[in-house]
Amino acid sequence: MAFKISPKPTQMVHSATLKSNTGEAELVIEFITPAKYTCQPGFESSIRLNGIHWDGDHTHPFQTAINGLWLMAEDLMALRDYIVNYINQPLDRLNPEDLKGEFELARLPDQSLRFRFEPESGSSSKLNPEVFITMTAGRLRSEFHFVTDQSCLAIFAREMSAPLRGSHENTV
Repeated sequence: MAFKISPKPTQMVHSATLKSNTGEAELVIEFITPAKYTCQPGFESSIRLNGIHWDGDHTHPFQTAINGLWLMAEDLMALRDYIVNYINQPLDRLNPEDLKGEFELARLPDQSLRFRFEPESGSSSKLNPEVFITMTAGRLRSEFHFVTDQSCLAIFAREMSAPLRGSHENTV
């Protein structure tokens, strides 16, 4: 008698990518699977940071990733809604000074994923927001920042909406 092993159903993994305005740096959140923690809806997620380090003579690409962070759906929606409210303003009223804010997305013990928005600090024009990202998992800590723009923020917010709409938004 032969046994037939059924393959696991393929699970669609949604991701949201926040790119820098130069396209050289990005944060990618992969929403692996919906999961509740203490009755709060959220996602088991992977976070990846990609960038380029310049040593004065050459550029060197780098990447870091943390798997297994649990991100709370309510916090993800708050971040998404904050970005959407900012980018939905008339173009002549978009001011990076109005995007100052900080968001904590990972809430399990020894886990952190923090977003902080500020006006761009490295330029005299100050037309674009700068995002500072801090990740912690156990003893591993990573800090990263880059300048983004309104179109990159709009794409990121739209990409965050799909997994939230698909699994948690109606239950929070």
